[in-house]
Amino acid sequence: MQPFAFHLVYTINTRDMKYLLTLIMPLMLMMTACEQSEYVVPNRTVIVDVQSRDWTTYDKGYTYETDIDLPEYDNYNNEQGAILVYVSGDGRYYEQVPQVIDGFAYSYGVTAGTLTLRLQNSDAIKTITPPTKTVTFKIVLIDSSY
Repeated sequence: MQPFAFHLVYTINTRDMKYLLTLIMPLMLMMTACEQSEYVVPNRTVIVDVQSRDWTTYDKGYTYETDIDLPEYDNYNNEQGAILVYVSGDGRYYEQVPQVIDGFAYSYGVTAGTLTLRLQNSDAIKTITPPTKTVTFKIVLIDSSY
């Protein structure tokens, strides 16, 4: 048989420990789970005006291209980032490329340092002449890492 004092101390400690754990466990979880990590990666935007004389053809007028020098878009961004291109005829209303506007089908290709804008007839069977007015392109560079 155990002494009375030992039995009393044991039962008090067990009951108190349950209450203590009930109070401490949520606090411990809140302290470890409240860590917030917010990573904000700023995007970069480049606005480019393309004149009618900037377009060149390599297939007798079926496709026109112009190269945009884009040093901000390096090898790292080419492998891990992203790029979005928008076109505007008036400099205020932008539509995302690829897009057909006024019978012209706009598309693009990109490598590190260079963005190639392409212009074709939306039917793809007729030759075209490039737009006579200035066309504005908005290029959004999105940094990312994986």
